Amino acid sequence: MKIVASRANAAVKAMARLVASAPERRRRAVVVLDGVHLVASILDSRLPLESLMVSRSALERPEVARLVARVPDSQVTQVADAAFESISTVESATGVLAVVPTPGGKPIPPDADLVLLVEDVQDPGNVGTLLRSAVAAGVRHAALSPGCAFAWSLKTVRAGMGAQFALNLVEGADLPAFLATYRGTSVALAAGAQRSIYELDLRGPVAICVGNEGAGLSRELLARVSERAAIPMPGPMESLNAGVAGSLCLYEALRQRASPSNPHA
Repeated sequence: MKIVASRANAAVKAMARLVASAPERRRRAVVVLDGVHLVASILDSRLPLESLMVSRSALERPEVARLVARVPDSQVTQVADAAFESISTVESATGVLAVVPTPGGKPIPPDADLVLLVEDVQDPGNVGTLLRSAVAAGVRHAALSPGCAFAWSLKTVRAGMGAQFALNLVEGADLPAFLATYRGTSVALAAGAQRSIYELDLRGPVAICVGNEGAGLSRELLARVSERAAIPMPGPMESLNAGVAGSLCLYEALRQRASPSNPHA
């Protein structure tokens, strides 16, 4: 383990550049993870870790010590508390930062069981929430259109709580082209749809399509889906948050799979 006291150290400066610059992270094709839970998620997924930086005081915490024990000494740098706090991504420093290569997405099979498609959702919190809910509901494949928030930004990764590493995640995807070859049912969450999401049979292969927070789904994508569905809102609200709406739909599919004899029970 390397031990560093000064924030002028080359390793600290390099981490500071990655934390501060999304273009630098994209150029190097890496993700920065801040916190024990996120770093543990990458280690649990058995994906490669490039480097781990911990503050001196954080090493005194048992959960951090256990985390560091899982990483080769050559990849770990211990830094003084003041140096770590100067580059932390959150107001209250967690004491743990890791750099990992950005995982690459693979083509989604046309018969995939449950797929999440996200079109032009621009808020990192909403994108992260959708990915987190998708993993919790058993989704293995997700695709984001070019207009979505970057799935590997600091905010999106934090909102997803490491869900990105448990998915085959395709960014910059041509969603209408995917639906043209998809063999299952595709469901668009659309305001004003005649049918409720609770009226559909979601037990077979299904692609759930969630659109932009304000504009919804594009006409091109809506022309490709096999079903349009609304979420009932008897209360005095015009719409739901995109992350919430998509999560409700994913969990309706999960509920129906748990009751295969009667999906509308």
